[in-house]
Amino acid sequence: MGISRSAGGVYRRGGYRTRKAAEEVLVRLRGPTGTAITVGEWLARWLREHAGAASTVAGYANHVRLYLSPHLGGLLLGELTVEHVREMFASIVYKHQQDGWPIRQATLNRIRATWRSALNAALRDALITENPAALLARPTARRPRAVVWTAARVEHWERTGERPAVAVWTAEQTAAFLHAIRGLG
Repeated sequence: MGISRSAGGVYRRGGYRTRKAAEEVLVRLRGPTGTAITVGEWLARWLREHAGAASTVAGYANHVRLYLSPHLGGLLLGELTVEHVREMFASIVYKHQQDGWPIRQATLNRIRATWRSALNAALRDALITENPAALLARPTARRPRAVVWTAARVEHWERTGERPAVAVWTAEQTAAFLHAIRGLG
């Protein structure tokens, strides 16, 4: 069964056994507004109407522009499934790996948070009956634990080039740095 949109903007889907079955799906796809809406159309509307901090909306807009709309924007909102969302994330990971820029789990989780927020708003507006992004299980991102730059860690770093993901200076190291840069500015 495929969905297509004609030049006149009419959605067509084939493969139903009866006219009644096709009409039931059409009612579900149109939702309470009586008009079928694509994921891309919904995301644009959601961003326009989203009240929140400017930085949050800007982050949402980037996720919509870079990931959500390109991958799922052409689908009908009522047809969206967990499998569509799963395929989108797999495609994002694959594309980043192909480009040589691996994507972090934390970034994927932020994209999912944007997606969940948009779909929760669609749920509240009764455009969908479940949120596929909320149903998708994703691994959690582990935050690196900060460690102190001890003499042993500094020695290991100088010897191997390996360093902790997050390391903080001791008070003495901070003072030495500040003393060293005094007068450079």
